[in-house]
Amino acid sequence: MSARSTDESPRLYADPVVYDTLLAPGTARELDALWRVARRCTWPPARAPWLLTKCPSPTAPRWLEPACGTGRLLRLAAARGLRTIGFDREPTMVAYAREAIARRGLGRRAHVFHADLTDFADAVAPASVDFAFCTLNTLRHLPSDAALLAHLDQVARVLRPGAVYAVGLSLTRYGDEAPDEDVWTARRGGLKVAQLATYLPPDAAAGRARRERVISHLVVTARGGEEHRDDAYDLRCYDERQWTSVVRRSPLRRLESFAADGRPLAGRLLPYQIEVLGPPTL
Repeated sequence: MSARSTDESPRLYADPVVYDTLLAPGTARELDALWRVARRCTWPPARAPWLLTKCPSPTAPRWLEPACGTGRLLRLAAARGLRTIGFDREPTMVAYAREAIARRGLGRRAHVFHADLTDFADAVAPASVDFAFCTLNTLRHLPSDAALLAHLDQVARVLRPGAVYAVGLSLTRYGDEAPDEDVWTARRGGLKVAQLATYLPPDAAAGRARRERVISHLVVTARGGEEHRDDAYDLRCYDERQWTSVVRRSPLRRLESFAADGRPLAGRLLPYQIEVLGPPTL
C-alpha cells in the first residue's frame, strides 16, 4: 500500500482483516464479561465446567451473536467449549468468519450464516438459544424504533425459556454530552491498524435530534506502506426513557444492567453498559 487518503478505500466493516485485527485485543475481556452476565442471568445458570472442554457436547450451552462480524467472539467461545451460532449481513464478514472457524478446527461448534438483523429467525431453530449477545453499540445502527422492534421480535423467537439477550450500548444524556474521541491500536504480524473515532452528540439544529455522528479515521500500515481511510456514519440515540419505552413494546423486557466488565451497575449510568433483556415470564 502506498501512502494515500482516498474516499474509495473500503470502510472498516467491509474489510474483515483490518476489522478483526483492530478488535482482537479486547475479545477475551468481552467474552469474560458476557460469561459473568450469562452465569448470573440465565436459568438454569450457566455452568463453568463447559469451558475449556476438549470435545464438543450436544448439551453444551448454545450462544447466538447477531451481527457477529468476523466471528471473533464466537471463535473464542467455541474454543472454550460452547456451541455458537452467528450471522452478519456483510458477505465478506461471513466468508472470513467461516474460514477462520474452519482453520481453527471449530466447525463442529461454531456456525455462521448470512442474514439481516431484522430477518434471521427462520434460520435458527425456535427456542434453541441459551444466551444471545450483541456488543459495541451494534444495535444502534438500526435506523428506527420499528427496526429495533423487528429485531427484538426475531430474538424472542429463538430464545429458549430462561435465556436472555445481552445488548452492549451507550445510552444518551441529551444536552449533557460533549464531543468525544477514542483511539484504538492493534497489530497482527506485519499489519498495524490505528483508529481515531470522533463522536458528535445529537444536534437538533443540524438535523440529528436522535443521531450521534461518528467520524472514523483509520491508518493501516503494512509492508507496502501506509493507507488512510476515512468514514462517517450515524448511530440512533436512546436515553433511559426512550430505551425503556421501546423495550416495553417488544416481546422482551429489561431485567438488569451491567458495566462493560459484566458486573452489576447497581443503578449507575455509564458511558457504555450491557443491558440484559428477557421474556416477561422470567
